[in-house]
Amino acid sequence: MSDRMANVREYVRELPRRPLLAVGALLLLAVPFLFPSQSGLATEALIFGLFAISVDIVLGYAGLLTLAPAAFFGIGAYTVAKLVVDYGQSFWLGFPLGIVLAVAVAFAVGYVPIKRRIGNVYFVLFTLAFGAIVYDFTYVTTWLTGGSDGLGFFSPPEVLGIDLGGATEYYFFSLLVVAICGYGLYVLIRSDYGDVLHATRQNELRMRYLGYDTNRELMIAWLVSAAISALAGAVYVGLVGIASPSMVSFGLTGDVIIWIIVGGTGTLLGPFASAIGLVFVQEFLQNVWQGGYRLLLGVLFVVFVFALPDGLMGLLRGEE
Repeated sequence: MSDRMANVREYVRELPRRPLLAVGALLLLAVPFLFPSQSGLATEALIFGLFAISVDIVLGYAGLLTLAPAAFFGIGAYTVAKLVVDYGQSFWLGFPLGIVLAVAVAFAVGYVPIKRRIGNVYFVLFTLAFGAIVYDFTYVTTWLTGGSDGLGFFSPPEVLGIDLGGATEYYFFSLLVVAICGYGLYVLIRSDYGDVLHATRQNELRMRYLGYDTNRELMIAWLVSAAISALAGAVYVGLVGIASPSMVSFGLTGDVIIWIIVGGTGTLLGPFASAIGLVFVQEFLQNVWQGGYRLLLGVLFVVFVFALPDGLMGLLRGEE
């Protein structure tokens, strides 16, 4: 069994990456034509894939475990819904406003714990409290968020004569957003900043001795993650047409963390592929076994944390 797995790892390492990426891109472009009835689900999977890589920036590269990623996802979603439903403003205006609001909140929340270096455990507890506050906030402030009923219903507008309310059209819009953001994050991680961030995660004290402002590097990662998470939320609310408390729930936070762990922290591609795959698995299990998806996530979490800590990407690369 070990020899077979070693052969698989060797084969994967020898595969040319660019042709594989090209094949993957072609598959994503062909989904609405090959499986037109699944365009909505495929769009949801893409958006959650973007959400996963946005959280991987702060978790996998900065080494900050946060229990509040859904809060920023929800900020983006609620901002768009609020502007469209209650104020009759442009759907597109919600995107920049959601991002700005998420970045401002992230700065306010993250400044003190990152600046004071309160430690990983306390950072987790701090973000846990923040996530709980945001979740309760959506229920209590019915005048602002609609409470348990949420804010909706609406659909995206036309752009250049293209009705984004159609499943296929919105899929390609989402794919464009994911491609741009994904490439931007890839360039960021491959830059000198990415190297500094990786080194900071490995040994922050040493990086400070070398003269680097590690607080700034971690804060940048935290803000970038919040911004992309909010953008993912803004795109997602355009798909479902309603902003609801489930978008800021701990259930979604737990999902995205498990997607990252299964795919492989600090890889971008791993969490992206894992999120897409598990979204489709969730849809399948909901039709054949209610509650099976949560059980599956629990099993995957235990297996990958204790047996395969490097995730699927680490397994394929042959990392020990």
